[in-house]
Amino acid sequence: MACERITTCPLFKQFMMKSSLEVWKTYYCEGDPARCERYKLVLAKMPVPMNLLPNGKLLPVPIDQLEPHHLR
Repeated sequence: MACERITTCPLFKQFMMKSSLEVWKTYYCEGDPARCERYKLVLAKMPVPMNLLPNGKLLPVPIDQLEPHHLR
C-alpha cells in the first residue's frame, strides 16, 4: 500500500523528478511506508529534517540545496 504522504512529502517530489531515484520511491513510498524513517517521525509528530533519507541516513546538506547532478 502506498504511503499516505506521497502528495505532501518534499523528498517524494525529488524522487518524481529523478528517474534514478525510482528505487527509493518503489521501496519506501509505494512499497512499505512503515520502513521510512521520515514517515516514522511524522507519525511521532516530530520534525523531519529535509536532508533525512527514508533509510535514516542524513545527506550532508539539505536535499533542496543540492545541485541536480548530486541526485542522479
